[in-house]
Amino acid sequence: LDHSKTLREQDIDPNEVLLLRRKFFYSDQNVDARDPVQLNLLYVQSRDAILNGTHPVSMEEAIQFGGLQCQVQFGDHVEAKHKPGFLDLKEFLPKEYVKIKGIEKKIFVEHKKFVGLTEVEAKVKYTQFCRSLKTYGITFFLVKEKMKGKNKLVPRLLGITKESVVRVDERTKEIMKTWPLTTVRRWAASPNSFTLDFGDYSDTYYSVQTTEGEQIS
Repeated sequence: LDHSKTLREQDIDPNEVLLLRRKFFYSDQNVDARDPVQLNLLYVQSRDAILNGTHPVSMEEAIQFGGLQCQVQFGDHVEAKHKPGFLDLKEFLPKEYVKIKGIEKKIFVEHKKFVGLTEVEAKVKYTQFCRSLKTYGITFFLVKEKMKGKNKLVPRLLGITKESVVRVDERTKEIMKTWPLTTVRRWAASPNSFTLDFGDYSDTYYSVQTTEGEQIS
């Protein structure tokens, strides 16, 4: 929706259901604990982005987020209650970590570290932690990259920000390479690929297989 126009001007029917979301800005660091509505909106958006993979995180980071989410939802850790089998892990972890053996126990180890935090304080901490991620504010695309010296394609996450292009390991979520946008001379998108040309900054092109070339560019 265009925030500069009224709903009526945008032909929104009075009976339509709209989803309220707070716009994220890459440089927006304001998390106000005194505004519970805004804080909850930021927390829910941050949590959902972690769980659905919009913000890729390592397993260690996912465990920390899971522990904080426990503090938000359940309050202080209770040894007799909070033990393996208690959590629906799909609600607390990105899908790639759900089936890792012993991970729920590790979440509760993290949960114990936040004893004493109120729900509001835990939400603030969760949101601030999300914003401290190296991947925060990056729009990611799942692409396939040819392995050097091999006729084999491997999945990669290609991230775009207003300042750079990043390559991220799809499995570990570690940033492998960052190219400032100032080094990108030009790019080309086709129905099945996307290519970056770094001009004098590099002797080689960076090309990946993807059907989202137009969206990336």
